[in-house]
Amino acid sequence: MILQVPDSMARQADVSDDEMIFGLVFGLLFQGRLTLGQAGAALGVSKPRMMEMLHDRGLPMPYDATDATDDLATLDRLQSRAPSGAAP
Repeated sequence: MILQVPDSMARQADVSDDEMIFGLVFGLLFQGRLTLGQAGAALGVSKPRMMEMLHDRGLPMPYDATDATDDLATLDRLQSRAPSGAAP
């Protein structure tokens, strides 16, 4: 797909081409249409770098109840693998 954005829009918003693309990707991420990994891939960066980019711009990290449930399950799984006598 080729997306054409008028130069006047970028000038009006006072953004570079890269910032315009980031804004589009962030909008899709925020709407739940892209995951963090997909958003990072669209921008050519890793998921952790995508998270840093959001943080650097003071933007919210998309995180919902499903994410929390998945994270808790991961922590439970990792804790069950910890050697006995390990600190919690």
